[in-house]
Amino acid sequence: MTFRLVILVFALLFLNENLKAQEAAGLVHSNYAGTNVLWFNPAGMHHQKDWLSVNIFTGDLFFSNDYGYMTKESFSIPKLLTGNLNITMHQTYSINEQPFYIYDNNHNTRHDVDLKFQGPSIMFVMNQHAFALFSGGRSIIHTRNITPELGNFIYYGFDYIPQHNEVYQLEDYNSSTLSWGEIGISYAYQWNRKLFSNWNFGVSLKMLYGVGGSYLHVDNVNYNISNDTTLELVDLNATLAYSIPMDYATNEFPVDPFINGKGWSFDVGVEYQRLLNRQAKYEPTTACSQKHYNYKFRVGLSLMDFGLVTFNSNAQLHNYSNISYVWEEIDTLEYQNWEHLTNEISTRFYGDPNASLQETSFKMWLPSSLNGSFDYNFENNIYINSSFVLNLPINGNYMRKPSVFSITPRYETRNFEASIPLSLYRGKYPRVGLALRLYYFTVGSDYFTSLLGIQDFNGMDFYFSIKVNIEKGSCTRRNTINPCGDAFKKFPWSK
Repeated sequence: MTFRLVILVFALLFLNENLKAQEAAGLVHSNYAGTNVLWFNPAGMHHQKDWLSVNIFTGDLFFSNDYGYMTKESFSIPKLLTGNLNITMHQTYSINEQPFYIYDNNHNTRHDVDLKFQGPSIMFVMNQHAFALFSGGRSIIHTRNITPELGNFIYYGFDYIPQHNEVYQLEDYNSSTLSWGEIGISYAYQWNRKLFSNWNFGVSLKMLYGVGGSYLHVDNVNYNISNDTTLELVDLNATLAYSIPMDYATNEFPVDPFINGKGWSFDVGVEYQRLLNRQAKYEPTTACSQKHYNYKFRVGLSLMDFGLVTFNSNAQLHNYSNISYVWEEIDTLEYQNWEHLTNEISTRFYGDPNASLQETSFKMWLPSSLNGSFDYNFENNIYINSSFVLNLPINGNYMRKPSVFSITPRYETRNFEASIPLSLYRGKYPRVGLALRLYYFTVGSDYFTSLLGIQDFNGMDFYFSIKVNIEKGSCTRRNTINPCGDAFKKFPWSK
């Protein structure tokens, strides 16, 4: 019942396009990240200072776009928390009203949403072996290649006269959503443990439970809006696919089955550490007696989220090839349900309500990425991390993660940590963040300034984590009753 409830919550988030996560740089690069390090590189379990980490719940919400914004006077998190929001509708053109403004762009724009969580999970490290069992889920909304002209029509409506009777081209436009839950196992092996350096190799295998997925991909189309009621399409080539826990004939939501697809994915990573001290020749016989060897620097590389979900329940894939059609009185289009809408489109394009339906199953690849990280230890509890997340468009997949580069200085001790992520989103948008950890609770943002009302609101990032860790080398005495000594006697405040 609990799992079904989690899936239902994810389904609701999947359909809410007002929710628009990043890589949580203030969380995943810490030496006390525990199972959260699996979000970036599974080999990272071996640089953790804890031999046991139990994650209770971690969540991350990220939204960013370069299409529209709300003014800092009308929206900020402090105003939201105090109930002083002043969001008003304003006239945009003719009778159209919107609660936000759009940028005056001369380039294509996009928006990205990434909501993810890690549920009950556990990590255990014993000498050269590290294991983890984890659960979690994710919901992504992604739209790219919104041309300036299309952006204007979306914002102002079809009655935007300055763009009437002009032929515009749209290519490689994509709008996709994907929500899934996952359970998985991770293993990492440490090699060359008896020198001043070591290598860590890690892999995660995940079983995916697809709640829902959809995509509209327009390969190309020439279009003309001659007036506010007429749309002319020339040489349209597009694909529409969807699988949602909804009755398409009644729009009832949610309905069984909650799980509409299944799949597998894996992460694989490697990490090199240059240590400050030579590692001991002996292997500890108890987990809590392991010693953590501080590194001078570490560098890692990982392939993340390589896999796919196959939707074969309540799934439809529609194909529109070489369509040329003049749709008059499109403003009067009315439909009672989703099935009626797709049938109407197929009837107009092909003269048959079922002609566009090509398949009752489809696949969606996850937003795969190549992650890299370099972490340097100044030996006074101060570290600096440099990392990148590089999108990998595998097999033409429509879900694509935005590329991000970040530099994150941090002050890190057992019971307190503070970091300031400085990131460059998509190679051109600078972001400033802040993350704090007190004992086992972390809260942070990689886009902190957008939350304070310092600037116009065009995105946000917020993450938090609650977990319990037990550090390496915590045994002060051993006996058959209490083999880990003060680590448990003084738990959780042991040094």
